[in-house]
Amino acid sequence: MFELWKNWMKQTTNALIDRLHREKHSFSDIAQLIREHPDTSISEKTWLGLTYRFYSLHLDNAVLTMETKKTKGNDEHILFISISSSNSAPIVYRSYDEKSDLHETIATPPLTKKTAPVS
Repeated sequence: MFELWKNWMKQTTNALIDRLHREKHSFSDIAQLIREHPDTSISEKTWLGLTYRFYSLHLDNAVLTMETKKTKGNDEHILFISISSSNSAPIVYRSYDEKSDLHETIATPPLTKKTAPVS
């Protein structure tokens, strides 16, 4: 019984710590972060004349994925964004979902690295 209680307390503590470290970002901000981050891996596939790009970024505490469809020029239409972390359910944007909004602000695990001041 004590072991169950101890595990429950540990899980609860980890969940609270995770919630306290959350940041606020819009899906469009996350898309920009994924595109511009130097560690992002990108692959491109063309099917039936349509070109799709698949982005993947692994940060310390989160995995970000994005799928886009290439439009005229070098522009892209965002189809899908997913933010996954070990302590919470995935946060997902889908372009075909009426309820999804690229400008919606969501709470995410820490995505930006904070640097300590130089002494």
